[in-house]
Amino acid sequence: MAGRNLDKSLLSNYAEYYDAASFLPQQRDVEEVRRFAAIATAQGSSLDVLDVGCAEGELSLLLAQQGHRVTAADISPSFLAQARRRADSKGVVISTSLLDVEKAPKSTLLNSFDVIFFMDVIEHLRSPALGLVTLRSMLRDSGILVIHTPNLGSAAQVYRSSKFRKRRENYFDPRNLGDLHLQGYDYQTLEKALNFAGLKTVDIVPTIISLPVLYRFAWAKQLEQWLARVFPLVSDTLLVTCRKTAPLDMDAQIDFWKKNGSGVLPR
Repeated sequence: MAGRNLDKSLLSNYAEYYDAASFLPQQRDVEEVRRFAAIATAQGSSLDVLDVGCAEGELSLLLAQQGHRVTAADISPSFLAQARRRADSKGVVISTSLLDVEKAPKSTLLNSFDVIFFMDVIEHLRSPALGLVTLRSMLRDSGILVIHTPNLGSAAQVYRSSKFRKRRENYFDPRNLGDLHLQGYDYQTLEKALNFAGLKTVDIVPTIISLPVLYRFAWAKQLEQWLARVFPLVSDTLLVTCRKTAPLDMDAQIDFWKKNGSGVLPR
C-alpha cells in the first residue's frame, strides 16, 4: 500500500499531475492580470517577454496584444494547448514552450528575454533555488524578473495564526488541500533565495491587505490598497521585480565566520 501511495505522489509525478489539473482555471482576476502586464509596459514597448507558468494564457495574450513578443511557457502540454487555442481565437500571435524550470533550458532561451513573469509559480516548485537559477540564465543582463506569490508574513496570515493557534489541517482530505503549494514565503525568505541565485529585488509592488470582516465590503478596497502601499511587506501577496546581480559570495561568508566565530557581530 505504501509503495502505491508513493507512486501517486506529486513529487514523483510532478509534470503528470500538473497536466492532469489543467482543467482548473488559474488566471481569473482580470484586474490583477492587467496590473501584472503594466509592469512590462513600464519597461518599454516591443519587448521579448517570457511568461513562465502561463496556464491558460490570460497574461500572455494581454502582453501580446500590447505589442510584446511573447513566449508562453508551462510544464503542462494541456495548458499550452489552451493558450494556443485562446491566442488563435483572438487573432493574437504568441510562441509556446514546454518548460520545466527546475531543469536546464534550451540553449535558444538563454539570455533571451527583457522581462520574465513568474506569477504564482515559485510556491509550487520542488527546488525553488534551481528554478531561480534557470530563470536568471534566460534573462538578459538588462532585463527584469517579476515574481508574484502568496505572503506567509501577511497581516491576514498573522491574524489567522493568532486566532486559530491550535488548528491543524488534515491535508490528506481532498476537501482541505485547496492548492499544490510545496513552499511558502515571506519577504525575507524570498529575498534570501533570490540573492543565493544571483538576483536582487529592485521594487516591491503593493498589492492589497485584506482586513478581517471589512474585506467583504466594496468601500473597504481603497483602504486595503492604501494600507498595502504603506506596508507592502504584510500585503496578502508579494509582487517583486528583480534584476541580475552576483550571487552571494560564499567565500566571503566562510571567511567572515572564521574571523567572527559564530558569525554574529557584537551589537
